[in-house]
Amino acid sequence: MKQLLYLSLAMCLFLTNIKAQIGNTNLNKLKTDIDLLFKAEIDEGEPGAAILVSYDSKMIIGKGYGVQNLEDNTPISTSTNFRMASLSKQFTALTILSLVDENRISLNDSLFSFFPCETFKGVTIQHLLNHTSGIIDAENIFFKEWKSEKNVTNKDFLDWYEKENRKLSKPGEKYQYNNGAYAILPLIVEKVSGQKFESYIKENIFTKLGMRNTDFLNPELPIEIKEMAHCHEKDSFGNWSRVKQHFLNGVLGAGGVYTNVEDYFKYVIALDSRTIFFNSSTHDLIFKPTVQVTPIDSDNFYYAMGWFVNENIAGHLGSWFGTNTSVRRDFEKPLTIAIFMNRNTLFQGELIKKTEDLIYQYVADNF
Repeated sequence: MKQLLYLSLAMCLFLTNIKAQIGNTNLNKLKTDIDLLFKAEIDEGEPGAAILVSYDSKMIIGKGYGVQNLEDNTPISTSTNFRMASLSKQFTALTILSLVDENRISLNDSLFSFFPCETFKGVTIQHLLNHTSGIIDAENIFFKEWKSEKNVTNKDFLDWYEKENRKLSKPGEKYQYNNGAYAILPLIVEKVSGQKFESYIKENIFTKLGMRNTDFLNPELPIEIKEMAHCHEKDSFGNWSRVKQHFLNGVLGAGGVYTNVEDYFKYVIALDSRTIFFNSSTHDLIFKPTVQVTPIDSDNFYYAMGWFVNENIAGHLGSWFGTNTSVRRDFEKPLTIAIFMNRNTLFQGELIKKTEDLIYQYVADNF
C-alpha cells in the first residue's frame, strides 16, 4: 500500500515537473516571438518602446526596445519613464474616486458649486469623467488661438470657460471625447483637498501603490523624472528628432503622467487585488460603464473612469507629440497588456494586434 502511495506521489511530482518544463518552454517561445516582433519594428539606436504583460498578478514579460534618447543612446528598460498621454486619465479619475471614497465629494456634485459660471450650470463631476459635459473642448481652441509664449495651465482653461457660456449641448445628452473637461478635474481636487494636484495624487495614489517613480509633470513646477524617455518623431526623410516642449504640456488631467513598466505593474496588481480604495464599492466604479461611446461599433464600448470598457475588456490609447501608449485589461482572464512608446508609430501598423494575438494564443495554450 505504501509503495502504491509513494509511486502515486512520484508520478504526480513527475507530471508537475513536466508541465512546468512545458510551460517554461512555451513562455520562452513567447518572449522570443515578442522580441522578433518588436525588433522588426524598432531598429537598434532608435526611439523605442517598453512592454508589460501581466498574468495573474505576475509580470511574465517586461522588456524595453530601442533608446530613451538620441543624445546618449541609453537603452530603454522596465524602469524607463514614458509620457502616458491619455492613459493619464485613469489616474486623474482615481484622484476623484479617492475623494468620493472619503465622502468628501459625490460624482453627482454640480460643477457650478465649485466654479459658479454659466458654462458649468447643470454639469456634474460625472459628466466630466465620462465625456458627457456638453462643453466645448478647450484644448482644441487653445491649439488654434493661444498666442503667448507662456505655457498654458489648467487655470487658463478655467478662465476661458468662465468668460462666457461654452456649452455645445445639454449636459448628459451625448458622449463627446473632451480633453478640456479632464483639465477641470485637477482643479476640483485642489479646491477640495487644499493641495496642489501633483502633490495630492503623489501622496494618495502613486506612493500608496508603490509607484515611487511616477509623477504628473508640470513644466511650471519642474521636477526630475528619472530615466525619462524623450519624445520623438520621424521626418519625411526618415530622420528621428526630439520633440520640443509643447505649450499645452502644462495642462494636467487629460495627460501629463510619466510612468514606467515596473510602476505600472504595481498599479495592475492593485487593480487585481482591489486595494486602491477603502471601500469595495468605490473600486467597482473604476470599470463601471456609464455612457455608450459613439459611433456605436460592433464591440459595444462604453466609457468608465478613464477606460473604454465592454463586457470583456477595458482599454485605452494615448497619443501626444512623440509618444504613443496602449493598455488592454481582460475581464475574463487575469491579463493586462501595456505598450509604451517614445515615438509616434504605435498606431501606424499592426504591432498592437500582432502582440495581443501572440499573447492570447500563449494564454489559451497554457492556462
